Amino acid sequence: MTVTQPEQVRLDLPARYTYLHLLSDCIADMLRLLEQMQDAEMVIYNIQLAVHEACTNIVRHAYENKGEGRILITLTLSFDPPQLTIELQDTGKPFDAESYAPPDLDDVPIGGMGIFLIRNLMDDVTYTPYPGRNQWNLTKSLLVKGI
Repeated sequence: MTVTQPEQVRLDLPARYTYLHLLSDCIADMLRLLEQMQDAEMVIYNIQLAVHEACTNIVRHAYENKGEGRILITLTLSFDPPQLTIELQDTGKPFDAESYAPPDLDDVPIGGMGIFLIRNLMDDVTYTPYPGRNQWNLTKSLLVKGI
């Protein structure tokens, strides 16, 4: 199947861990539209891991594991150039980006690796707090054979 216009999927999920598999499935299905993507399974897994970490942080920190709130997700798969952009929005507590410090890789902690993983698995990661909502944008450029 040849698709040239960007594909976009929007999800509105309860901020609970149990629904994150839906997002992972959606990412995999969208990326399979790029039939000639290099290292497809590894790329799909890495993106799923990064997005799962971001959503886990939203559930755990923004919504404090209360089972309340929602995560609004927009997935945009562009074909020229090939890239996937994931926008995550929540209305929980803002992330304190100023206090974030990358982990010491010489003394790897048990937890606290989420932001580090997200930034290392994706090509571009931005976080923007707005009045009443938070927004994460994660982008991954995709290599396609023949392009």
